[in-house]
Amino acid sequence: MIQIHELSKSYGGRKIFDRVSCQMENGRIYALVGMNGIGKTTLLQVITQPECMDSGTVIIDHIESRSFQSKYHFFYVPDSKEMFLNLTGREYLRFITRLYRQEPEKAEIMQKGLLESFRLEEAIDTYIANYSLGMKQKIYMAAALLSGAENLILDEPFNGLDPESVLTLKEILAERRDDGAMILFSVHNLELARGFCDEVIQIDGEHNIKSAKELNDYRWVSGETKATI
Repeated sequence: MIQIHELSKSYGGRKIFDRVSCQMENGRIYALVGMNGIGKTTLLQVITQPECMDSGTVIIDHIESRSFQSKYHFFYVPDSKEMFLNLTGREYLRFITRLYRQEPEKAEIMQKGLLESFRLEEAIDTYIANYSLGMKQKIYMAAALLSGAENLILDEPFNGLDPESVLTLKEILAERRDDGAMILFSVHNLELARGFCDEVIQIDGEHNIKSAKELNDYRWVSGETKATI
């Protein structure tokens, strides 16, 4: 669970968020939507990097985000896919499971299943620098799932994925949701969230945060989301 209280963030005197608050519960998938440049990535960054916020509080599983202990309660996959390029896929996943203190035998079994699902078996000992965009996306998603974190924060997780891999990732994330995890992901294409997310979180043109239970409450208009009711 993630709770945001009175969050404010500015860039060079330009106010991005002004005392916004919201809450995301366990066992739910949230789609974060809004027009390009409105602040979706910024919101994800201030949740995971409290030093980036001007003021406010983020609570992760009842732990203040400025506490180091909170880091074990979430896993953040940014939109940038240029991380850990000097590691092979196997080395990267081993590093994550050790960092998040996962039981080795259990992690090995889970890793095998994820590699099969994402069709990464043959690339696991290749340097991530040599992966395609889609392969990088899948290895970072595999790491998020292997971490065991109860809050997954994903910036455009479907970018670079073929339709079959999109479906596979949705199925795996839905399983994590059913096991009690909270999943928050940003998306620019609402069709990728339709029939998948439990709730929509919208950043509107005035940088307010609104929520809706149904994706059908929103539609794309000139590249931005607007309420239809």
